Amino acid sequence: MKKGLGKGLAALIGDLDEKSHDQVTKINTEVTAGQINIPIEFLVPNRDQPRKNFSETSLDELSQSIKQKGILLPILARPLNDKEFQIIAGERRWRAAQKAGLNEVPVIIKNFNESEVLEIGLIENMQRENLSAIEEAIGFEKLQKEYNYTQENLSKLLSKSRAYVANALRLLSLPHKVQQLVQSGDLSSGHARALIVLADPLPVAKFAIKKGMSVRQLEGYVSYLKRNKKSKQVSVSQKSPDMLMLEKKLTDSLGLSVQINEGKEEKGEIKIKYLSYDQLNFICGKLN
Repeated sequence: MKKGLGKGLAALIGDLDEKSHDQVTKINTEVTAGQINIPIEFLVPNRDQPRKNFSETSLDELSQSIKQKGILLPILARPLNDKEFQIIAGERRWRAAQKAGLNEVPVIIKNFNESEVLEIGLIENMQRENLSAIEEAIGFEKLQKEYNYTQENLSKLLSKSRAYVANALRLLSLPHKVQQLVQSGDLSSGHARALIVLADPLPVAKFAIKKGMSVRQLEGYVSYLKRNKKSKQVSVSQKSPDMLMLEKKLTDSLGLSVQINEGKEEKGEIKIKYLSYDQLNFICGKLN
C-alpha cells in the first residue's frame, strides 16, 4: 500500500473516528478473524464506487495470478440482505475472480454507513494509484455535497494538502468532453489544470494530444493564447490550433510579436511588430 494516506484503509474499517495506532492493530486482528468464504454471485458492485473504468488487460493479468495463487487479500463488503452483499473494497479482485472461474471468494463482512463506504473506496483506489484525476475529484465532490465534508476534512482524511484537494475539484469545471479525455488517459491531470483558464478548452485539448505536448509546453501555449486573445482583425478563437501554433513558433523564433491573419482561398497576411529601428534591421537581416 502507498504510504501517507491518512489513517489508511485498516483504520477506516474498524472505526473512522479512532486515531490510536494500538486500536488499528486491534482492528486488523479482528478483521482477519472475521473472514469467510461466500458464493461469488452473492456479491454486487457498489454503484458509487469512485473508479468507473477497469482495464481488461489488467483484469486478465490479475485473473491469471488468482488461478495460480488464489485471492490473497479478502474482499470487503457490507450486507444488503440475507444473500446479497455490496462490495466496499475489492471490486477488481471480484471481477478477476469471475474471469478465473472461482465459485467462492474470501470476504470480510462489516456494517458501514454511506459516507464510510465512499471514504474507503476513495482511499483503497488512491493507495493503488489507479483512480483517474476526474474519478478522484468526483469522489471528493460527492463527499462534500452529500455528507458535508469540507476541503479541510478531505485533506485530513487523505493526508493531502488543501491545495491538492482544491486543484482536484477545479477539474470538474472543465467541459464533460475534456473530462472524458482525462478519464481515458489521453490527458494528464497536469494538462487538464492548464486548460481550466480557457473559455473553450476542448479544441486546445485535442490539439495538445495531437501534438504530444508536455504539460509545460501546453502551459506555454495556453499563456500565449491568453496574451493574444484580442486580435484586431481575427480573434484567436476563430483561428485553427495549427495556425496559432505557427504564430507562436514564429514569435519565439524572431523574439517579436507575429500575427497571421488568414483570408479566403488560402490567402492571408503576416504582421511582425517591431519597436525600434534595431528590431527592423534585425528583421531585414533575417529576410536577407
